[in-house]
Amino acid sequence: ADLHAARLSLAANTVKTAVTQAEARQQLALAEDNVKTRKIQLGVLDRQLDRGIDPDRLALDISLSRADLARAESTVTQRRQDLDGATRSLERLLGGYPGGKERGMAGLPSLKRTIPAGLPSEMLLRRPDLRAAENRLAAELRGESAAKKAFLPSIRLTGDKGYSTQELASLLSASSVIWTISSQLTQPIFEGGRLKAGVELAKARYDEALQQYAGSVLTAFQEVETALAADAFLLQQEGQLTRAVEEAERSDGLAQGQYERGLVDVLTLLDARQRAFDARRALLTVQAQRLRNRADLHLALGGAF
Repeated sequence: ADLHAARLSLAANTVKTAVTQAEARQQLALAEDNVKTRKIQLGVLDRQLDRGIDPDRLALDISLSRADLARAESTVTQRRQDLDGATRSLERLLGGYPGGKERGMAGLPSLKRTIPAGLPSEMLLRRPDLRAAENRLAAELRGESAAKKAFLPSIRLTGDKGYSTQELASLLSASSVIWTISSQLTQPIFEGGRLKAGVELAKARYDEALQQYAGSVLTAFQEVETALAADAFLLQQEGQLTRAVEEAERSDGLAQGQYERGLVDVLTLLDARQRAFDARRALLTVQAQRLRNRADLHLALGGAF
């Protein structure tokens, strides 16, 4: 059961790390697109300045655009570091470290199944860590029983000391009871204190195993409920961020058109562009988190639902 639990945990961690790598790759692509867009915007401003169009205003606009470009380039560097770290982690889990060539998934997969309502709690009985805890509890119970049985002296009902009978009555005959019993007792007579302590120790171990089993059950329920609640919250958040991305991209387009017509300043344009980028980045993060949470739910249930 412990081996099964380790395999299941390894599989879940590999899936989550692969999702993290795919997310890092897409975040890097998004950051690189942001840099390209800002370079284009800066190029437009530079050409306008060269033509002598409102140089005082353009000087400020160019300075702000260069600052935003530098920040966007810094984000690209950070995303590259994230991708490098995720790739190394995935390679370590797959046994290929330190090749640095593990591509993983091309993109984030879509969740094709929804979580059904009313999952039976009996599904938790599949969890290998609970089976292992249950087996340990049973083992400690047998250990306590064995410790109690150690109090009983063991009498060999075989012929010895000139007697061949296997009848207990013969073994305990008045003429031979003292010397025969003393020779046939395999349990030392002066070990009562040690045996009593052994029983108490076995009982304490059983009580400890019982508490550990109860704790494992509570942990299992907590992990399942946490994953189920997180899936509902993340699904709601994904829908909200999807709408935010749509509106932010629309605002970005409107700000670009108004700026070109001189209706808004560059700060409005840059703010709209940053909002669109942040919304896309947040949506990608939530989508990846939903996938990782689904792996956590699979692990918490001990298998598929």
